Amino acid sequence: MSNTRSSNGGNRPRHRMNRRQREELMRKRKIATAVILMVIIIAAAGIIWGIVALVRHSRGGSDKPQHNSQVTQTAQSGQNETQAAGSVTQTVTADTVAHTTDDVTRVTPPADMTESSEGTAVPQETASVADVPPVTSAVTASAAHSEDENTDRTFTTSKGFTGYVKDGVTYIDGYLLVNKTYSLPSTYVPQNPDVPVTASWSTTSLDKDLMDAWRTMKQDADALGLNLVLSSGYRSYSTQVTLYNRYVAQDGKAAADTYSARAGYSEHQSGLCFDLNSIEDSFQYTDEGKWVNDNAYKYGFTIRFPKGKESYTGYQYESWHLRYVGKDLAQKLYNNGDWLSLEEYFGVTSEYKD
Repeated sequence: MSNTRSSNGGNRPRHRMNRRQREELMRKRKIATAVILMVIIIAAAGIIWGIVALVRHSRGGSDKPQHNSQVTQTAQSGQNETQAAGSVTQTVTADTVAHTTDDVTRVTPPADMTESSEGTAVPQETASVADVPPVTSAVTASAAHSEDENTDRTFTTSKGFTGYVKDGVTYIDGYLLVNKTYSLPSTYVPQNPDVPVTASWSTTSLDKDLMDAWRTMKQDADALGLNLVLSSGYRSYSTQVTLYNRYVAQDGKAAADTYSARAGYSEHQSGLCFDLNSIEDSFQYTDEGKWVNDNAYKYGFTIRFPKGKESYTGYQYESWHLRYVGKDLAQKLYNNGDWLSLEEYFGVTSEYKD
């Protein structure tokens, strides 16, 4: 009988690996281990990112500034608010007489306007808006005008500037003014847009002179290696209703009024302003923020809500919010680095009636 076992069963002779084979096996095991670790890391990162995105979504969009104050505790993350969708078709007649001074359009008041005091020039009343999107516990902020408020008139400010109201829009020394005292009609749209207004939110349907100045300023900033981006521009009345109501529901009316305008009282509706980059307090400390603060006036822009001028403007300091006024007025408002607000310069108020 043969001592050799069948090749179909039984014990097989044991194969011993040489050194090279063992090293190759170890190399393959290390590669496999690295691949497994990488897959685990990627999966963990995906889970973390998903949780962060879910939290951000649950807290809402953000065109709201991230202030280092009581509002910061409830401020939202992200750049811009969730934009109200849909197109807006609006027709506005313009029968005012205009002339151009220092590359910014200033409007001359008609001669038949009656004089009134600054304090009673443009009284405002608030009323509910029927088409406000449903927001739990939100407070509707409207800019409904009475017949008397839309009456054309002239007045003199405490600093001696001539102001007037034309078709519900207020001008001081020929410059359109929007704040907590002086509002815009709900139907108002930019009068001289670089791109026609076809949506409720846009960074292109801004004033033509503003956009020309912006392109020059951005080009100069790019040459210095600075990155300036338009984060928010024109916003319609209806968009501002939704935005303001969201902040009221989140932080309460008193807090919301320090950083967000009620519908009809937002300068964004005029098409004469925009927000830059992060829309956060931290912007002032960046190279871009410092450059904008020191050079915006050279292009006709003013820091609309300067630091330390809350008592004049009614809003917290916003280093990212620029208003176009033309080089002449911007130079005066720059005030050798100590920015003046429009309210301070013209001698007008910025206060809601309620």
